[in-house]
Amino acid sequence: MDPQIKRANLNDQTDVVTIGVGGNSLPFGDMLLKCLKTGAAGKSCREYYTNPPEGEESIEDELARVQDEYIEMLAEVHSAVPNAKVITVGYPAVLPEDGSACNRSSLTELGSIAHADVDWLRDGVLKRLNSTIERVSGFFGDRYVDVYFSSEGHDACQPAEEKWVEGICGDAEDYWPSKLPGTLLDCGAIGKRVTLVHPNAAGHANTANHVERAIRIALLDR
Repeated sequence: MDPQIKRANLNDQTDVVTIGVGGNSLPFGDMLLKCLKTGAAGKSCREYYTNPPEGEESIEDELARVQDEYIEMLAEVHSAVPNAKVITVGYPAVLPEDGSACNRSSLTELGSIAHADVDWLRDGVLKRLNSTIERVSGFFGDRYVDVYFSSEGHDACQPAEEKWVEGICGDAEDYWPSKLPGTLLDCGAIGKRVTLVHPNAAGHANTANHVERAIRIALLDR
Protein backbone atom coordinates (compact mmCIF):
# COMPACT_ATOMS: atom_id res chain seq x y z
CA MET A 1 0.00 0.00 0.00
CA ASP A 2 1.17 3.54 -0.73
CA PRO A 3 3.04 4.99 2.30
CA GLN A 4 0.92 8.17 2.10
CA ILE A 5 -2.22 6.05 2.53
CA LYS A 6 -0.68 4.37 5.56
CA ARG A 7 0.46 7.69 7.00
CA ALA A 8 -3.06 9.14 6.67
CA ASN A 9 -4.49 6.02 8.33
CA LEU A 10 -7.14 5.65 5.63
CA ASN A 11 -9.56 2.74 6.06
CA ASP A 12 -13.16 1.67 5.52
CA GLN A 13 -14.29 4.06 8.27
CA THR A 14 -12.95 7.14 6.46
CA ASP A 15 -15.68 9.57 5.36
CA VAL A 16 -13.84 12.06 3.13
CA VAL A 17 -10.41 12.22 1.51
CA THR A 18 -8.98 15.36 -0.11
CA ILE A 19 -6.07 15.08 -2.55
CA GLY A 20 -3.87 17.79 -4.02
CA VAL A 21 -1.00 16.33 -6.06
CA GLY A 22 0.33 16.31 -9.61
CA GLY A 23 2.43 19.45 -10.02
CA ASN A 24 5.58 17.99 -8.48
CA SER A 25 5.16 14.87 -10.58
CA LEU A 26 5.72 16.74 -13.86
CA PRO A 27 7.81 18.32 -12.17
CA PHE A 28 6.53 21.90 -12.63
CA GLY A 29 9.21 23.47 -10.39
CA ASP A 30 12.02 22.00 -12.48
CA MET A 31 10.29 23.26 -15.62
CA LEU A 32 10.25 26.79 -14.19
CA LEU A 33 13.98 26.59 -13.50
CA LYS A 34 14.65 25.35 -17.02
CA CYS A 35 12.54 28.20 -18.42
CA LEU A 36 14.50 30.70 -16.32
CA LYS A 37 17.76 29.36 -17.71
CA THR A 38 16.64 29.24 -21.34
CA GLY A 39 15.00 32.66 -21.07
CA ALA A 40 18.20 34.20 -19.75
CA ALA A 41 19.98 32.74 -22.78
CA GLY A 42 17.40 34.11 -25.19
CA LYS A 43 16.03 30.65 -25.93
CA SER A 44 12.62 28.94 -25.57
CA CYS A 45 11.84 26.32 -22.98
CA ARG A 46 8.71 25.46 -24.97
CA GLU A 47 10.97 24.26 -27.74
CA TYR A 48 13.02 22.29 -25.22
CA TYR A 49 10.00 20.43 -23.83
CA THR A 50 8.32 20.00 -27.21
CA ASN A 51 11.43 18.56 -28.85
CA PRO A 52 13.60 17.48 -25.92
CA PRO A 53 17.13 16.08 -26.20
CA GLU A 54 17.49 12.32 -26.20
CA GLY A 55 16.72 10.79 -22.83
CA GLU A 56 14.48 13.66 -21.68
CA GLU A 57 10.67 13.55 -21.47
CA SER A 58 8.61 15.77 -23.72
CA ILE A 59 5.65 17.65 -22.24
CA GLU A 60 3.35 15.10 -23.89
CA ASP A 61 5.23 12.26 -22.21
CA GLU A 62 5.14 14.05 -18.86
CA LEU A 63 1.41 14.68 -18.97
CA ALA A 64 0.72 11.12 -20.07
CA ARG A 65 2.85 9.79 -17.22
CA VAL A 66 1.11 12.01 -14.67
CA GLN A 67 -2.27 10.78 -15.92
CA ASP A 68 -1.21 7.16 -15.46
CA GLU A 69 0.20 7.90 -12.01
CA TYR A 70 -2.98 9.73 -11.00
CA ILE A 71 -5.13 6.81 -12.11
CA GLU A 72 -2.98 4.39 -10.13
CA MET A 73 -3.05 6.66 -7.09
CA LEU A 74 -6.84 7.10 -7.08
CA ALA A 75 -7.34 3.36 -7.58
CA GLU A 76 -5.25 2.70 -4.45
CA VAL A 77 -7.10 5.38 -2.48
CA HIS A 78 -10.50 3.97 -3.40
CA SER A 79 -9.33 0.48 -2.49
CA ALA A 80 -8.27 1.77 0.94
CA VAL A 81 -11.41 3.89 1.54
CA PRO A 82 -14.31 2.05 -0.16
CA ASN A 83 -16.94 4.10 1.69
CA ALA A 84 -15.40 7.56 1.43
CA LYS A 85 -16.08 10.54 -0.79
CA VAL A 86 -12.87 11.49 -2.59
CA ILE A 87 -12.19 15.13 -3.46
CA THR A 88 -9.36 16.15 -5.78
CA VAL A 89 -8.00 19.69 -5.89
CA GLY A 90 -6.62 21.45 -8.97
CA TYR A 91 -4.01 24.17 -9.15
CA PRO A 92 -4.60 27.95 -8.98
CA ALA A 93 -3.76 30.54 -11.62
CA VAL A 94 -0.10 30.97 -10.71
CA LEU A 95 0.63 32.51 -14.13
CA PRO A 96 -1.02 35.60 -15.68
CA GLU A 97 -3.47 35.37 -18.56
CA ASP A 98 -1.03 37.45 -20.58
CA GLY A 99 2.67 36.68 -20.21
CA SER A 100 3.61 40.22 -21.22
CA ALA A 101 2.24 41.38 -17.84
CA CYS A 102 5.40 40.05 -16.19
CA ASN A 103 8.51 42.11 -15.51
CA ARG A 104 11.40 39.95 -16.72
CA SER A 105 13.88 41.78 -14.52
CA SER A 106 11.98 40.87 -11.35
CA LEU A 107 12.57 37.58 -9.56
CA THR A 108 9.61 38.37 -7.31
CA GLU A 109 7.61 37.70 -10.48
CA LEU A 110 8.80 35.13 -13.05
CA GLY A 111 12.26 36.49 -13.68
CA SER A 112 13.88 35.86 -17.05
CA ILE A 113 11.20 33.47 -18.36
CA ALA A 114 10.25 34.64 -21.85
CA HIS A 115 6.72 36.04 -22.14
CA ALA A 116 5.85 33.49 -24.83
CA ASP A 117 7.01 30.71 -22.51
CA VAL A 118 4.85 32.09 -19.68
CA ASP A 119 1.87 31.79 -22.01
CA TRP A 120 2.90 28.25 -22.94
CA LEU A 121 3.44 27.21 -19.32
CA ARG A 122 -0.07 28.47 -18.56
CA ASP A 123 -1.98 26.98 -21.50
CA GLY A 124 0.25 24.10 -22.53
CA VAL A 125 1.19 22.83 -19.07
CA LEU A 126 -0.80 24.16 -16.10
CA LYS A 127 -4.25 24.19 -17.66
CA ARG A 128 -3.63 20.79 -19.23
CA LEU A 129 -2.51 19.43 -15.87
CA ASN A 130 -5.74 20.66 -14.29
CA SER A 131 -7.73 19.11 -17.14
CA THR A 132 -5.91 15.82 -16.58
CA ILE A 133 -6.73 15.83 -12.86
CA GLU A 134 -10.37 16.71 -13.54
CA ARG A 135 -10.71 14.06 -16.25
CA VAL A 136 -9.18 11.27 -14.15
CA SER A 137 -11.28 12.31 -11.15
CA GLY A 138 -14.34 11.96 -13.36
CA PHE A 139 -13.33 8.39 -14.27
CA PHE A 140 -13.71 7.48 -10.61
CA GLY A 141 -16.81 9.59 -9.97
CA ASP A 142 -14.87 11.88 -7.64
CA ARG A 143 -15.51 15.57 -7.03
CA TYR A 144 -12.96 17.92 -8.58
CA VAL A 145 -12.36 21.31 -6.94
CA ASP A 146 -11.49 24.04 -9.44
CA VAL A 147 -9.49 26.83 -7.79
CA TYR A 148 -8.14 28.23 -11.05
CA PHE A 149 -11.06 30.45 -12.04
CA SER A 150 -11.37 32.10 -8.63
CA SER A 151 -7.64 32.89 -8.49
CA GLU A 152 -7.31 34.56 -11.89
CA GLY A 153 -5.86 38.04 -11.49
CA HIS A 154 -3.93 37.00 -8.37
CA ASP A 155 -0.95 35.38 -10.11
CA ALA A 156 2.77 35.75 -9.43
CA CYS A 157 3.09 38.83 -11.66
CA GLN A 158 0.55 40.92 -9.74
CA PRO A 159 1.48 43.61 -7.17
CA ALA A 160 2.36 42.24 -3.74
CA GLU A 161 -0.99 43.23 -2.23
CA GLU A 162 -2.92 41.43 -4.98
CA LYS A 163 -0.95 38.26 -5.60
CA TRP A 164 -2.04 34.98 -4.03
CA VAL A 165 1.09 33.20 -5.15
CA GLU A 166 4.70 34.23 -4.71
CA GLY A 167 7.07 34.49 -7.66
CA ILE A 168 10.38 32.73 -8.24
CA CYS A 169 11.53 34.55 -5.11
CA GLY A 170 9.07 35.72 -2.50
CA ASP A 171 8.10 36.23 1.11
CA ALA A 172 8.14 33.06 3.18
CA GLU A 173 9.13 31.79 6.61
CA ASP A 174 12.80 31.40 7.51
CA TYR A 175 12.75 27.63 6.97
CA TRP A 176 12.29 28.22 3.22
CA PRO A 177 15.71 28.27 1.50
CA SER A 178 17.22 31.53 0.32
CA LYS A 179 19.36 29.73 -2.23
CA LEU A 180 18.59 26.72 -4.41
CA PRO A 181 21.41 24.14 -4.28
CA GLY A 182 22.88 23.22 -7.64
CA THR A 183 21.69 26.45 -9.27
CA LEU A 184 22.68 30.11 -9.37
CA LEU A 185 19.34 31.17 -7.90
CA ASP A 186 19.96 33.34 -4.83
CA CYS A 187 16.81 34.96 -3.48
CA GLY A 188 18.62 35.97 -0.31
CA ALA A 189 20.38 38.67 -2.31
CA ILE A 190 17.07 40.55 -2.52
CA GLY A 191 15.89 39.59 0.96
CA LYS A 192 13.53 36.87 -0.26
CA ARG A 193 13.16 33.10 -0.17
CA VAL A 194 12.99 30.56 -2.99
CA THR A 195 9.23 30.19 -3.41
CA LEU A 196 8.88 28.99 -7.04
CA VAL A 197 5.23 30.08 -7.47
CA HIS A 198 3.91 28.54 -4.26
CA PRO A 199 0.71 30.04 -2.81
CA ASN A 200 0.93 32.57 0.00
CA ALA A 201 -1.55 32.83 2.90
CA ALA A 202 -4.21 34.46 0.72
CA GLY A 203 -3.84 31.74 -1.90
CA HIS A 204 -4.14 28.99 0.68
CA ALA A 205 -7.20 30.69 2.15
CA ASN A 206 -8.92 30.76 -1.23
CA THR A 207 -8.23 27.07 -1.81
CA ALA A 208 -9.34 26.21 1.71
CA ASN A 209 -12.69 27.95 1.19
CA HIS A 210 -13.39 25.94 -1.96
CA VAL A 211 -12.26 22.66 -0.40
CA GLU A 212 -14.34 23.29 2.72
CA ARG A 213 -17.42 23.82 0.55
CA ALA A 214 -16.73 20.58 -1.32
CA ILE A 215 -16.30 18.66 1.94
CA ARG A 216 -19.58 19.98 3.32
CA ILE A 217 -21.39 18.95 0.13
CA ALA A 218 -19.76 15.53 0.22
CA LEU A 219 -20.89 14.96 3.81
CA LEU A 220 -24.44 16.01 2.94
CA ASP A 221 -24.46 13.42 0.16
CA ARG A 222 -23.60 10.56 2.50
